[in-house]
Parts: sequence; C-alpha cells; structure tokens
Amino acid sequence: MKSIPRSTITVQDVARNAGVSVGTVSRVLNGATNIAPENLKKVQVAIEELGYQKNHSAGLLASRRVGSVSRTGNIGMVYTETGPSWSNHPLVAAYTLGVEQACQEKGFHSLIELSGDGDLVPRCVRERKIDGLLIRTTRSAPRFLETSPLNIPVVFVGLNDPMVRFPQVAPDNQGAGWMMTDYLWQKGHRRIAFLCSHATHPFFIARLHGYENYLRQKQVFAPELVNMAMLPRTGDPAQPESAPPDMTSLLGSLFALPFDRHPTAILTANDWMARGLYNALAARGLRVPDDMVVAGFDNAELLCEAMTPPLTSFDMDFTAVARTAAMELFDMIATPAEHRAPAVHLVRGRLVERQSVAPTT
Repeated sequence: MKSIPRSTITVQDVARNAGVSVGTVSRVLNGATNIAPENLKKVQVAIEELGYQKNHSAGLLASRRVGSVSRTGNIGMVYTETGPSWSNHPLVAAYTLGVEQACQEKGFHSLIELSGDGDLVPRCVRERKIDGLLIRTTRSAPRFLETSPLNIPVVFVGLNDPMVRFPQVAPDNQGAGWMMTDYLWQKGHRRIAFLCSHATHPFFIARLHGYENYLRQKQVFAPELVNMAMLPRTGDPAQPESAPPDMTSLLGSLFALPFDRHPTAILTANDWMARGLYNALAARGLRVPDDMVVAGFDNAELLCEAMTPPLTSFDMDFTAVARTAAMELFDMIATPAEHRAPAVHLVRGRLVERQSVAPTT
C-alpha cells in the first residue's frame, strides 16, 4: 500500500485499508456495539497499521463557549428509516462520507446512529453529546421532534417537504428525471417507459414527475408506458436489497401493448430495479441495448459496473447532499441567533453514460 503521512490519514483511508464502508469505520470510532466481529477486527487492524487518530481540533472546540453555551465539537447524523442492517449499504456509505468530509474540514466529529425508528429520541440527543443534528429521512419529520423539542440546530438530509419547519437538503430527483428523459430523447427515443417497483417512495415519485413533465412539454406523454407498482420484497427480508425485484409483471404490461406502441427505452426508478429488469428482459430473450435500452438512477457504481452491459445511470451525488447539509448545520451552530427560513436546498447530480443506452435505429 502507498505510504500516507500519518497527519493526513482520514476515515476514508481506514475504510479503504480495512475493506469496509466509511459508515462502519465511523461506528467503530464512535463506540457502536452492533458491528460484526470480523468488521470490527478489520477496522482495528487498519487503525493500528495506519496510525489513524481523530482530528484533535474538535477537542479544542469542546472547550469553547459561544455566549453561555458549551460546545462539544460533535454533530449527530441519525437515519430514521434505516436500521443497523443498512450500515454497509452504498447509500448510507455515501451520506456518511459526505458528513465525514465536512467534519474533517471544520474540525468536528460525527456520531452516526441507524435507528430505523422515528419515535425514538437518538442517544446522542438524549445524552447531550452534540451541537447540532442531521436527520436523514425522505418522508416526514420524525415524531421525536414533536415529543422532545430540541434546543440545537437541525437540518434534514434527503427530505423535500415545504411543510417541514426545518432547513432541508435533498437530491434534485425531479430534475434528474427530466434530464435522464432528455438524454434518451436526444438519442432518438420517443417511446420511453418508466417502471418502478416501490410506488410510494418520494424519490421515485419525484423522478417520475420529472420524466412526465419532460414528455408532456414534448406533447408525447403516454400513461400506458408508466407502471408504478408495489412489488413484494425478494431475497432475505433481514437484509436490504439482497435480491433484485422481479420486474417480470411490469415488463409484461409494456409488451401487452400493440407492437407499434412498445417502448424502445425503459427508465427504472433506481439501479436495483434496472437489475431486476435485466433479468426480466433476458427471460424474454431480449438483449440490452440491442433490443431494449435501459437506464436507471443513483449510480450505485459497483452494481452498475457489474451489470452486462454496464448500466447508464444518473448519479444523485448523495455524498454532496450530506456534505452540503453538514456545512449548513455548521453555519447554524456558529451563528445560533441568526434566523433561517426553513428552505429546501436541492443538489443536482450528473448523468453517467455506460453501455446500456444506444441511439434508436
């Protein structure tokens, strides 16, 4: 391994050396107990080998006082919709990396909690260990904010709800839907379908709206090419995304249309659904992109690159979303008396082209 100066060793370096996610390293550093023994050992060995030490500038912050308020030098990041089984999921890792990047820059520590329960007051809040709180949710403000009002700044990560009275930072899902549809349009596709196996998820609904709005302004939107379903989970129910959704029935709804109304391209609401769609297409003897063009959202890089052919996807840049939210939280901590309207800040991602899209013939 290439030598790294000890003074510049980061959480990302430890994660890379140990072969685990940034989230796992963060949880080890913060004393979490629900960590697989083999992962705990890997992280401990990597810390020892690299000589990693937490940024001591945060310790200086702990002794500072702003007005009459003591500072801890910590912020919390609470996942209210994802439990501990999600700790190594790429989405959690991306968000956690963004928070860690911001903390490294500003000299703070992060305390990460995956509770999966919006009623439960996070431990870092109960024990008053933090100066501010990031809440990762996509649906609504957790109930603990109503039952236990906080006297620290709060920023939501992933939420886009104008009714919520807190600042929010979220990926621009509607914009992503628009831009991905425009990309396929520029490739010559006019019959573009949208398939989703989890119809109630706010991210997927927003992506659908972007797709629909684009095609409506082109005056070619066809409701028959949209299938928003709620399919049962496949694979191990205790593990997130252990097997891709069975997209057979959703694909079948498109091929039940007259031949001249079949799509030439299909957008799936995320990459995992695209993986299931690949399976459904293969079962029909259809090839991507020769017989059907496919594209997804999220740019789960390991998944997209492993698919045959590799999947074109829209990178939502969840790391930038979390980093932006953390930087906003630091501003609120630094100037607590300054009033901030509960605005929604949308972070735009980028399209990543691979081999699953070809021009229409």
